[in-house]
Amino acid sequence: MTLKELSKQYYDDVEMLTELIEKQRELTKNYTGAKLHTANRYLVCLYEMRREARITAETLEHYYDEVSSGRIYHPRPKEI
Repeated sequence: MTLKELSKQYYDDVEMLTELIEKQRELTKNYTGAKLHTANRYLVCLYEMRREARITAETLEHYYDEVSSGRIYHPRPKEI
């Protein structure tokens, strides 16, 4: 499996999580009290999972691009 293919799978996960978030937001409109609080915490988790999946997909998609010189952990050494 190539990095581009793996990136595509992460983008598919982003779409699936987006659909799940939309469904959960519709359900949350009918909740009150503790049930609403629990549903909102679940939504926050879904948003975070989607964010992480999107970042991972973008990183994998552009891993070998010259533009992706802004690597987080290993910055490109400066030329002297």
